[in-house]
Amino acid sequence: MKLLIIILAMLTCLQLANSCCCSMGLHYMDNCGCNFFNCHCKTINGYCVDKDEFGWCISTKGIHGMKEVCAAKRRKRSMDTKLMEDYKEKYGHLIGLPELDLFYTFDTDKDGFINIEEARASLNVTLDAFKEVDTNRDGFIQPAEFDSSLE
Repeated sequence: MKLLIIILAMLTCLQLANSCCCSMGLHYMDNCGCNFFNCHCKTINGYCVDKDEFGWCISTKGIHGMKEVCAAKRRKRSMDTKLMEDYKEKYGHLIGLPELDLFYTFDTDKDGFINIEEARASLNVTLDAFKEVDTNRDGFIQPAEFDSSLE
């Protein structure tokens, strides 16, 4: 019986480890683990996670009118031809993913990376918050740092 409980707990943790970009919530600190781009968010069975009225992080599948499915559960959409031209060499294998579309909107100089100035131009981002997302500490946010679906 204990073994069954441990296995179920491990499976639950694996489901929570998935991530995606979610549009729920405007403040990433309050949005159940999202970074300041509202990406790298926790999911449950492919659905975005948001706080309920008690502050618990729950699947949006259970919130009336708010369920949001992550990219892995959505179909790829047609791509902007400008994005395809700018990113085909660096990120051709990622073209078609909605998270790359979002990344592209923050990459204002279209070099394939987001620097602190680009992040600050779009969002009120502190250097410390930027460094949390820039996991390899090179001064740029790459797609895989932006959201794990872009690895």
